[in-house]
Amino acid sequence: MSHILMTRRLVGGFRRPVPSCTSSWMSSFESLSLQTNTNNDALSHRPLAFPHTHSFSSVAPKKGTIVELPPNLKIDPRAKSSPFYGVDRVAPEKKKRKEQNESQIEASSAASIDKESGEDPKADGDVVEASTEIIDEEEGDLEDYEDYDSDDDDDEEEEERILYDLSTKPDVPRAIPLPQRLHVPVLDIKTGEAVGTFHLSSQTFGNDPVRVDVLHRVVVWQRNKKRGKRNAGARTKTVSEVRGSGRKVRPQKGGGQARAGHSRPAHWRGGAKAHGPKGRVQDYTTKLNRRVRRMGARHALSQKLKEGNLIVTSDLAVPTHKTKALAEMLQRLGIGKGGSTALMVDDADASDAENEGSVFGGLDVNFKVASGNLKKVKMLNQKGCHVYSMLRFEKLVLSLAAVKSLEERLERDL
Repeated sequence: MSHILMTRRLVGGFRRPVPSCTSSWMSSFESLSLQTNTNNDALSHRPLAFPHTHSFSSVAPKKGTIVELPPNLKIDPRAKSSPFYGVDRVAPEKKKRKEQNESQIEASSAASIDKESGEDPKADGDVVEASTEIIDEEEGDLEDYEDYDSDDDDDEEEEERILYDLSTKPDVPRAIPLPQRLHVPVLDIKTGEAVGTFHLSSQTFGNDPVRVDVLHRVVVWQRNKKRGKRNAGARTKTVSEVRGSGRKVRPQKGGGQARAGHSRPAHWRGGAKAHGPKGRVQDYTTKLNRRVRRMGARHALSQKLKEGNLIVTSDLAVPTHKTKALAEMLQRLGIGKGGSTALMVDDADASDAENEGSVFGGLDVNFKVASGNLKKVKMLNQKGCHVYSMLRFEKLVLSLAAVKSLEERLERDL
C-alpha cells in the first residue's frame, strides 16, 4: 500500500484508491476545487428548489391565510379527520396573458381594416409603410403568442390548484383546565336550571391525561365476563365409543367398492363424530385486578368531565311516572328525542325521600318506570355503573348522592 494513496473521494457512495503517481493530477484537481468553491459560495445563498416534493404552498393575503391542498393528499376534505374540514374553498387566480394577447391581435387587425376602408385615401408609400408595420406587429404578436403557449402547462397547473382559506376554519373546542374543571354547576332535573355549585374530587374526576389503555383493558374484561361460559355438557362420541362391531364389512378386493374396515367411520351414516366437543366448558372470562378496574372507572369519569358531557343534578326524583313528562324534562338538558343519549346514575336513600316507598334499589321508582320507554336513556345504581356503560352513552348524569358514593368507592385503594 506504499504506492497507493488513499483519499476520501466518494464516487457513487464508494471510496476509490488513487495511485501516488497521480499527484500532479491531484494538485490540479485541488486548484480546480478551490475555484469551484468560490462559485459555490456565491450560489449557496440561492434558495434550493425541489420540484418533486409536494408541500403546503401558503400565501398571505390581506385577510386570512390561503393554503393549497397537496395533490398527493387522498383524503376527502369533507371528512372530519381532514385538516381542511369546515374550511371555505377559494377560487385560484388565473393568468390572463393569453386573453390579453388575443385582444391585442384583434385590435390590431381591426385597426388595419379601418385604415384600408377609410374615407381619406392615402399615398401608396404610406399604405405600404402602414402594411409593413402591421405585418411586423402581427409577427411580434405571434412570437409572444408562442411564448405564452409554452406557459400553457403552468396555467393548467394553476387552474388545477385547490386553495382553502384557513381563517374560516371553526375554532376547536378546548377543555377547561384543571382545577377549574372540577367546579361544576348543580342542576335541577325538573327545571334544568342551576341551583348551586359542587367541587368534585380531583382523585376521581381529575385524572389527566386519560389512560386509554386502561379503559380498553377494562372494556375487554367486561365484555368477556358478559360472554361467560358456553357449551356446557355438549359431548360427542369417538370411534371407540360408537355402538358397532369391529368386523370387516366387505372383502378388501374384488367388490369394485372402496376398501372399508369397520362400520363406524366418521364419514359413514351412524358413525362417529370427528373433532366434536368433548364436554369441556368454553370459558371466555378473563382476569383483571380490582385496582385496575377502579382505575378504569376513575379515568372514564375524568374523560366525561373533560369532554363536558358530565351533568350533576341535585337528585333524580320526578313527581310522576309518565314518560311524556320525563321526556320534556330531559329535553331541557339536550337528552332524548333529537338530542344525545344519556346514562342516569343515582344512589338514593329511602330515609331521605319524602315517601319511603318511592325509592327501591337506590333508584326513584317514578324515574325508573318513566325512563323505561325512552330508548336513549338508561338508569342504573352507582354500584352497576361501569366503564362500558359510561362509554356507550354520550352524556353521564350523576346525582349528588351518586357522586359521593362513587368517590367513596373508587378512592379506597388510593
